[in-house]
Amino acid sequence: MKAERIESSLQRRFWSLNRLSDLAERQVVLLTDGSGEAEAGDDRLSIEAPALLWLGDQQPGRLRVEAGSTGYRGHVANAFLVDAIGDQAESVDLRYLVDRNFVLSLAGQGEQASVIARCFNGVLNELRQPQEGSPLLLAALLRIMLVTMMRLSGAHETSLVGTGEKAGLLLRFRQLVEMNFRSHWSIVQYASALGISADRLHAVCTSGIGKSPKALVSERLAHEAALRLDRSAMTIQQLGHSLGFNDPAHFSNFFRRMMGISPGAYRRQRGEARRQGELAPPASFADWP
Repeated sequence: MKAERIESSLQRRFWSLNRLSDLAERQVVLLTDGSGEAEAGDDRLSIEAPALLWLGDQQPGRLRVEAGSTGYRGHVANAFLVDAIGDQAESVDLRYLVDRNFVLSLAGQGEQASVIARCFNGVLNELRQPQEGSPLLLAALLRIMLVTMMRLSGAHETSLVGTGEKAGLLLRFRQLVEMNFRSHWSIVQYASALGISADRLHAVCTSGIGKSPKALVSERLAHEAALRLDRSAMTIQQLGHSLGFNDPAHFSNFFRRMMGISPGAYRRQRGEARRQGELAPPASFADWP
């Protein structure tokens, strides 16, 4: 997670958001004074302080704040967001919340606005002087912000009404996959964590998404491998080990089966695309609900 203060300025200020789609992150803005507007994909969201803006769809866009506006701005990588959401009963509601774009007015919500501002200040202090346990502290601060947003938005009630049992299980399965795909959990382990049978999980996934749980986990693992091959300088053996493959040949065979190309060839292909200015992201994984 990264953050900065929005200081008062004599002129409008602009930020580009998620221009590189393979590095896209969630965006959060707390406006304590002034006004502005955010563009994300087809959405335009006006902000009038005090207000909180969350952009969860990770689309390219732009943020504008008017002269004299103050507040905070942050952006959150997916892996860090997964740690902050965790795997509690409320994690389904948080997952429902974080994938959407919205503005929350904080008018008359002084206590909640103060909580979010204190969290932003805590993040800034920790980023300036990292210490032992900083990732845990940053994830805790983000979780406080997310829970505050959930309470203000009524996302708990909305998700219960709008998703149903099956979609709720899919959302929680998604979060469990994000937390555990590197550990190569079995489908039985996922089902046990959800409190259902493996057959029930298979039925929920195939009827809701059209793919088996095993296929969804494999796609997530292959997507992560593709991202790391594109961005990381690790050797293929080191990269495979970081994803839970103790045998480099097993990793290479898995990647070739999922992506139709060897890890080395994929890395060379992405490098050549980058040199030619082609910034298309690596192939995406399953379209989760």
